Amino acid sequence: MDPTEVGYLDIADHYRRLIADRQISDGDRLPSVREIATKWGVATKTAQRALKALSMEGYATATRGLGYAAAYRPHDFATLRVRVNGSRERGEAYAPGDEQKILSAKLTPAGGAVSEVLGIEPTDLAVLRTGSVTREGRVIRMSHSWFPAELADLVPELLTTESTPPGNVARIEAATGRKTELTADHFTVDITALQHAKAFGVPQGAPVLVRTTIRHDGEGVIEYGTTWFPRNVVLAIEYTDQTSS
Repeated sequence: MDPTEVGYLDIADHYRRLIADRQISDGDRLPSVREIATKWGVATKTAQRALKALSMEGYATATRGLGYAAAYRPHDFATLRVRVNGSRERGEAYAPGDEQKILSAKLTPAGGAVSEVLGIEPTDLAVLRTGSVTREGRVIRMSHSWFPAELADLVPELLTTESTPPGNVARIEAATGRKTELTADHFTVDITALQHAKAFGVPQGAPVLVRTTIRHDGEGVIEYGTTWFPRNVVLAIEYTDQTSS
């Protein structure tokens, strides 16, 4: 492959296969950002995105100061990738009368997968905002949004239960000068845990659509979010052809 055509997903796919096939053993150190950038002939931010993608999908774990180590996972799911050259608006468009609530906003230990994506230790604090959307008495959306703790000093609204325009990511960009360069959405079908089953009014173990979103500015993660949609909720995505006149 021509190195000029290599993207972060190509690099992530390469190491994912090696880890799943045990050509890289569980716990082995993965190449550093600089090593990947040199080997693949890409920018360091592209190499960093590749490692973040592996971490988000459970194929790597991050340790502060030590980089990333391989985390074995079998080929237990298929990933189908759609590349979109453009940007998407944040959030969803709701109907009149939909009730949006921020249920909680607090600093709390990030824990396993979240800490790996944010690049912090599991015991380090991060901002967690939880929310819901209700339509005609029925919960149609539950969400968790994680932000690096230091952003709360610059954007105090992160630790309030208010949700007002222009939104917290826009506030973060304005306060820090950082700009979202990549938004990665991963969709999968899972089963509901007890907490979400109660909120959605469905039996525990019922199917649920899960969207995981990472907003990255090329240097680090701005937001890491997970959104759950119950059965019979359609998530409609529209694409505009930017090349058409």
